[in-house]
Amino acid sequence: MRVGEYAGSTPSRIVVRGVNWVGDTIMSLPAARALRRMFPAAHLAFWVPANLEPLLRLTKIPDEIIVFNKREGGAFERTLSMKQRLKRGHFDMAVLFQNAFESAFTAWLAGIKLRVGYPTDLRGAFLNAKAPLNRSTPWQHEVYYYLEIVKYVDNFFRLDRFRHYKKPNCLIKLTASQLQSARDFLITQGIDPDRSIVCLCPGSVNSDAKRWPADYFAGLADLLIGETGSQIVFLGVPEEEDLIDSIMGMMKVGSGFNLAARSDMVSSLGIMNLSALVISNDTGSAHLAVAAGGRILTIFGPTTAGATAPFGRHTFIIQGKAQCAPCNDHDCRIQGHPCMRSVTPELVARKALKIMAPSAEV
Repeated sequence: MRVGEYAGSTPSRIVVRGVNWVGDTIMSLPAARALRRMFPAAHLAFWVPANLEPLLRLTKIPDEIIVFNKREGGAFERTLSMKQRLKRGHFDMAVLFQNAFESAFTAWLAGIKLRVGYPTDLRGAFLNAKAPLNRSTPWQHEVYYYLEIVKYVDNFFRLDRFRHYKKPNCLIKLTASQLQSARDFLITQGIDPDRSIVCLCPGSVNSDAKRWPADYFAGLADLLIGETGSQIVFLGVPEEEDLIDSIMGMMKVGSGFNLAARSDMVSSLGIMNLSALVISNDTGSAHLAVAAGGRILTIFGPTTAGATAPFGRHTFIIQGKAQCAPCNDHDCRIQGHPCMRSVTPELVARKALKIMAPSAEV
């Protein structure tokens, strides 16, 4: 398709195939906002896994959210079902943030006239507006990876609107009512929102190797209680409730609060906003803290803080070191998990205290 062919006839119904993970979704928010501003009068729908719907609703970017359950049915069944749903939407452009063959194939089957994305994963034949992949694209931060797609759309329609784009921002601004609800929720859990709170996120849904050891989290909690008197709040998905219980069982100083099965997406964001510091593994929780406007210290081991690191002003990292790292494996194959064990509770506590000190340079 010739660039500029649709200049003067911009799309009125757009569907965005979002990404599949919380962290990636937050890193794609600047691109989603840029697309919204680029087509202010268009109907903008997002096509995402069902678990991401509450997060996207908070952003107030989409007019419509089309959800599917990743765990139900296979790729073939999912493709046929989504094809029909997209056809009913009468979309004239699909913007594919996700880099999967399935999404491009589904948009093509649905007869969406213009299909925009990176020509990766053997899907180039199903895209008729291909965002260029230059040498730097795979190495820049993922925030810019998504923004480049939107920049290409701007050039395609010759709108000249992207040049007015300001610095990327992954923040989801919570309302005063939402923050008050988070405060009220903390009170019901026996937590004083007016006292210092440190939020710990010890889980990692898609990679056990990214998990800092449970006994280290317990040791860190003890050190922070002893040094600051902070209340220790643990957040995570419901499946991590037992992990957090085990960490709390190893604590020797005070106790923590396990909110893994109690807090929803909105309250978790509110709690992170109200916390003096969030400490997390390299997982979606770290990006949620950025979205919440909180301060986040992320512990890296088998992965490195690069293109997918939390993106924001108040983000800090600690990088574990080992001869085998970075391996990017989902499960550690070396006895003792050396990259994560190299980051001691004392090291993290010292870093955390510097971040929490009002006038200290980190």
